[in-house]
Amino acid sequence: MKRFHLPLFWKFTIAIVTIVAIFGSINIIILNKSIRRSLGEESQKRGVFIARQLASLSLNPLLYEDYISIQSWIEDIANIDSSIAYVFVWDKQNDVIIHSFPDQVPIRILQANPLSNDQKESVRLIEVVERPNWVIRDIAVPILTPEIGVVRVGILENSLMENVNSATHRLVMMVLIFLVFGIFGALFFSHVITHPIRSISEIAECIDLDSLRYKKHPRVRIREKLFGKFPLIFRATDELDVLTEKFNAMIERLENAHQELEAAYAQLVQSEKLASLGTLSAGLAHEINNPIAGIQNCLRRLKQNPQNVAQAKKYLELMEEATNRIATVVRSLLDYARPQEMNFAPVNIEEVIETALLLVAYKLEKHRIAITKDIPPNVPTIYGSRHHLEQVLVNLLLNAIDAIEERFLQSQAASKSIHIGVKHKQNTLEIFLKDSGIGIPQENLTKIFDPFYTTKEIGKGTGMGLSVCYNIIMAHGGNISVSSELNRGTTFYITLPLSPQLSGRGEKSVRNQKVGDRP
Repeated sequence: MKRFHLPLFWKFTIAIVTIVAIFGSINIIILNKSIRRSLGEESQKRGVFIARQLASLSLNPLLYEDYISIQSWIEDIANIDSSIAYVFVWDKQNDVIIHSFPDQVPIRILQANPLSNDQKESVRLIEVVERPNWVIRDIAVPILTPEIGVVRVGILENSLMENVNSATHRLVMMVLIFLVFGIFGALFFSHVITHPIRSISEIAECIDLDSLRYKKHPRVRIREKLFGKFPLIFRATDELDVLTEKFNAMIERLENAHQELEAAYAQLVQSEKLASLGTLSAGLAHEINNPIAGIQNCLRRLKQNPQNVAQAKKYLELMEEATNRIATVVRSLLDYARPQEMNFAPVNIEEVIETALLLVAYKLEKHRIAITKDIPPNVPTIYGSRHHLEQVLVNLLLNAIDAIEERFLQSQAASKSIHIGVKHKQNTLEIFLKDSGIGIPQENLTKIFDPFYTTKEIGKGTGMGLSVCYNIIMAHGGNISVSSELNRGTTFYITLPLSPQLSGRGEKSVRNQKVGDRP
C-alpha cells in the first residue's frame, strides 16, 4: 500500500469542497428544473388566460366581422405585456383575419400548433430559427368552437429563461461563497486541531534520556489564548484537551519511571561491584601483609643498629614506600566499593587501566598470569566517568582470569596471559583486552551481554557483569564488541569517543574473526 503525506488542511479542504460541490450541484440541478417548471407553468397559465379572454371578447366582433375591435384589443394586449411575441386569429376557413405581425404570419408558425375539434386548448414550444436561443410558447384556444375561429397567442420564453439563469447564477454564487467560507473554516479548524498535535509531536521528538533525568520536558499547553494573544473566558474541552492531558501525564510518568530506572540501575551497578568486591578484598590482605612484613623487618633492623644513619635512612625510605603502597591499595579498593554517580570529566585511560590492574593484582599473582601492555605514549584523554570505566575493566579482567583458570584445569600446558592495548583512531579510543582463556562458543556470543546470562557454575557468577559493562559503555556513547574461539581465548574491544557525548548510542556486536585477527 502506497502512503503519502497530506496535511489536515488539505484533507478538510478536499472534503468540504467535495461535499459542497456535490450537494451544490444537486441543488442547482433540482432548483433549476423546479424553477423552470414553475415559471413555465405560470407562463402557460398566463398565456391561456390571455388567449381565452381574447377569444371571449372576439366572439361577437367575429360574427359581425368587426375586425377593427379585435385588432385594437390585440394591440392593447401586446403593448401591456412585452413577453407576448404575437397574437393572431383565424376563422373557420383557416384564414388569418387579424394578427400582430408586421407583414404576414409565417407559414411555419401558422402550422406549428393545429387545434382539433375536441381540444379546448393546445400548447406547443416553438424554436425561432431567425433568433437562436429564442423559444416561444404557442397557445391555441378556440373561439367557442374551432369551427368559429381560433386565437393563437405566442409567449416569449426568453424572460423565463433569464429568470431561471439569474436564479441559477445566484445559487452558483452562493455555492462559491460557501466554498470560500468552507476553505477558511478548514484552515481554522486544521490550525485548531494540528497546533496541539504539532506541539505534542515536537515535544515527543525532543524526548531524550538527559531531559527525562532532570525533568526538563515542557508540557503541552493549548487553547489558553485565542490566536495566542487574547485570554479565553470560557472554553469547552474536547478530545484534543483529553489527549493533551494524557500526553502530559505520560511525560510525567516517563520522567518518574526513568528516575526509578536510573536508581535501580545505580543499585544494580553497586550490587555488581559488591559481588566482585569479595574477590578483590581477598587480595587486600596479601597486598597489605607483604608491605607490613617489610615494615616490621625494617623496624627490627633499626632496633638492632640505631646508630647506623645510612641504614636508617634507607629503611625509612622502604617503610615510606610500603605505607604508600598500603594507602594506595586501600584507597583504590574503597573508591571502587563506594557508590559513584556517573559524572563525566576528562579521564586518562592509562591511569584507569593501572588502577584496575592494581585491584586484581593479587589474583593475577596468585594464578601466575602474565600481563602485557601495549599503550602508546601521549594517549589522548577521553570524556567519561573514571570509576565506572574502572569497573568495566575490573569485570573484564576478573572474567579473563576465570576463563584462563578454567582452560588451565583442562590443559596444564595452556599459557596464562592477558594482553591490554590502546589504539587511537580518529575521534575514538579503542581499548582491547585479550586473554588466553577457554573461549566462548560461537552460539553464546550474542547472549553474553544479556542480563543474568552466565556460563559459570551456580554461585560463581550473577550474569550481570557484562550487562553492566555494556550499559556503562553505552552511556559513554561508545560500543563494546567481542571475538572468541574455543581453547584459543577471547578479545573484548571497547571504543570510546574522545569528545563529550552524554547521550550517545553505541552498539554491542560480535566479531566473527578469530582471536588476534583484526578487521
